[in-house]
Amino acid sequence: MACTQLHEVTVLLARGSKCLKLGSGLVLALALVPISVCAGAPSKMIHAIVQMSGTDFSAESFAAKPKIFWRASSQYCRIDEEPDPPNGIHGRMVVNEPDAWLINLADQTAKHVLDTGPTFNCKLPIFAFDAETARSKIGELEIGHELEFFHDNGAKLVVGPKLEFEARYYELKIEDSVLRLVERVDIHAPILIGLVRGNKVYEAHYLLWGEVPFKADLFVKPTGVKIEEAK
Repeated sequence: MACTQLHEVTVLLARGSKCLKLGSGLVLALALVPISVCAGAPSKMIHAIVQMSGTDFSAESFAAKPKIFWRASSQYCRIDEEPDPPNGIHGRMVVNEPDAWLINLADQTAKHVLDTGPTFNCKLPIFAFDAETARSKIGELEIGHELEFFHDNGAKLVVGPKLEFEARYYELKIEDSVLRLVERVDIHAPILIGLVRGNKVYEAHYLLWGEVPFKADLFVKPTGVKIEEAK
């Protein structure tokens, strides 16, 4: 089961493509990947707050609002969005494989999706603007695995500006795109990831990234909402 980000403004169940869209930022796509659910609860999880900027949307748009991410192993993922009052949406997605809930806190409703396997994996792609990108190599760049992705794919170190802390700059070319990452060395955390594709530029700005103790209650079935089973 893969979780991606798109800029949508309605809650939509796309039965033909088996995609469930929530609010202006969340998509849950049923996808099989060769990774199994981990046995037992993990001890740590990644907590990140990311704000996007890019060629296709303004700083005032909903897409530019920060989003909060949590992930632990391949089983647990969560995204919390900012409220989107014009569209009556306040999105939250909770994944505890094989279960996932797409929640609208604005009207206290949710859709439950059950992953039927045979493999289970939640994913948090950083750049997944459409289904094609989500399925591409760029779609494999995820929250919580940023440095691993750059290292595993042979990114080269490049020169960057001096900052108030020690930083490393990575560059990686994938087909017609260039990915760049700035790492804060003392805590081994990404602080900025950029994507250049043709004349378009997108950036993920990390307001927070860290490893914290696992909290199982962040990934439980939501309460106080009306839950509908997704077909």
